[in-house]
Amino acid sequence: MTENIFNERPHKNEKLESIDYVKNLIEKARDESCESDIPKLEKLIRLLNFKKYGLVWEEHAEEVEEKMKTKIPVFTEDVSKKIMSNPDSEDYNFLLEGDNLHSLHLLEKTHLGKIDVIYIDPPYNTTNEGFTYNDKKVDSNDAYRHSKWLSFMEKRLKIASSLLSKNGILFISIDDKEYQNIKSLTDEIFGENCFVTSFIWQKKTGASDAKGIATITEYILCYCNNKDKSKWNNIFSQNFGSFDKNRYRHTDEYYNVRGPFYYDNLDRGGLTYSDSMNFGVEAPDGKMIYPNGRQKFEKDGWIWKWGKNKIEWGFKNGFLEFQKSKNKANGWALKYKNYLNVDNEGKPIERSAPYKNLIQFVINQAGTNELKSMFNNKSPFSNPKPSELIKYLISLSNKKDAKVFDFFAGSGTTGQAVLKLNQEDGGKRTFILATNNENNIAEEITYTRLSKIINGYKASSKTKNLLYEYKFTISKLKNANNVLEYMENVIAENRGKYDSISKSMKDNVLQVFGEYNKDSEVYGIPANLKYFKTDFVVKKEFPDVSLEYELLKYITPLVELEFGIDITNPKVQIVLNEEQLELLIDNKQLISKSTIFMHPDVFRDDKQNQILQELQIRVQEIPNYFFGTELWAK
Repeated sequence: MTENIFNERPHKNEKLESIDYVKNLIEKARDESCESDIPKLEKLIRLLNFKKYGLVWEEHAEEVEEKMKTKIPVFTEDVSKKIMSNPDSEDYNFLLEGDNLHSLHLLEKTHLGKIDVIYIDPPYNTTNEGFTYNDKKVDSNDAYRHSKWLSFMEKRLKIASSLLSKNGILFISIDDKEYQNIKSLTDEIFGENCFVTSFIWQKKTGASDAKGIATITEYILCYCNNKDKSKWNNIFSQNFGSFDKNRYRHTDEYYNVRGPFYYDNLDRGGLTYSDSMNFGVEAPDGKMIYPNGRQKFEKDGWIWKWGKNKIEWGFKNGFLEFQKSKNKANGWALKYKNYLNVDNEGKPIERSAPYKNLIQFVINQAGTNELKSMFNNKSPFSNPKPSELIKYLISLSNKKDAKVFDFFAGSGTTGQAVLKLNQEDGGKRTFILATNNENNIAEEITYTRLSKIINGYKASSKTKNLLYEYKFTISKLKNANNVLEYMENVIAENRGKYDSISKSMKDNVLQVFGEYNKDSEVYGIPANLKYFKTDFVVKKEFPDVSLEYELLKYITPLVELEFGIDITNPKVQIVLNEEQLELLIDNKQLISKSTIFMHPDVFRDDKQNQILQELQIRVQEIPNYFFGTELWAK
């Protein structure tokens, strides 16, 4: 019997095969003197060569996916790596060791539509570093390196799209090498309407050894799983420090409801012109005034910002006011009031602005310095992202209890970012990190880093944390006293937590840092963590229904993952059959006000239901999609 040999290019290029076939027909036509057929066949080749819009590449298969046809991935817990430093919380974070494609397939069972934020920093497929595909390094000499990378990313992003919640946000770090490809691929998977922006991150200040023009930036693609852009302001955080409160210095009879206001001219030039917005308004002296101070209708490009009906409403409700003006030919300026607490339709509002897509406050070296401070002044991981960068991205989601997922977890920066952000704003975010254990990265770097962040550590080198930041503009200078007062409060609150507090002012940005000296004890951020490893169940070893019974042994990690629990908690139990339930009742092992996660096929009689009700035990049915061998097959 011939052994099946894995072929990573299982789909031959049908287009080239078709063209070769037609070329053979042309040669045959020439040999058989069928000259009339040749122009038609040549036209067919031109049609086959016609390029269509969209991303097209030669698809490659992965061994990790092919092996799932015979081996089913499952999770097992490494209990020796469990961390419980926050006993007051029942929330758990998870580190998943194994190929991320296996982890993603398993998370399809537990987190379909439940992830709020995904951040990934995938391999950049650079000519220097390449990436590993089917246990081989793909380098610049590989003619298929782009198509292999796209095949690699497509499989993972398709599953990631199914994991995102309705308002979920996706962030992807990338550089110039694959930016166009990943943008086209993600547009195809998530939809162009879900694209929010490409963040431009200035990762370093210069590159003196660069040839031609120095590249000092990278990109971070951002997608929102909700295509309704009118909802985005409620999904993304808003910058409430983006406006100058001192500008609102006027008051009127509506102050108690609308707050203070400032005036702005109602006429505008440069907007899209329309005759319907270029009309006369009667001034207090009876004159008809037009936009741009005109006394008659002219098409000079100027219009009113509001239409006739809204202007009538504005006068009636105190939003509009005429003021005498020497600068206007008609002698009048028509102005509207911008109130602090309501919009120009009278609806309550919190003044803010969207954050910008330019990131300049942290450079890549900060990520390396973070690792050095934890790993004996050496960085065990190349080019780790700074936690401040990831923390900022996660903070752009309005959900303070977000489930955050990173399936290219690397050194664990995303986990640190989640914990730091929770510490700063009181959030209850949790994270799931997935990484392979190539060169023991999961155990010796990712886990070790998370353990240090949670439990505290002795700094190997001087390190600092950003405590406060404020960007000054000319209009914000009036607010300087308030900023300085707030800064001093931040310093006072943190003085005992750090060896020193430093301040800096660069490019109009005021920053305050808490600094640790070398060998200082860095306080931990209390949290709970479970460590799962990927294992496999070989299908042929468990024929027929025995496979389903075997897979029941691995239900517990899935329940813990989906519900964020720890089964060793006495108030949490899993019941997979009637015998288990009977034993718990007979041995009086049921705990009042606890939760039982129960197999949906477990039958309970009236007496058992009565006992559960009297003990106020909540029964949570284990989802059906955890069972059935066909759901495990990929």
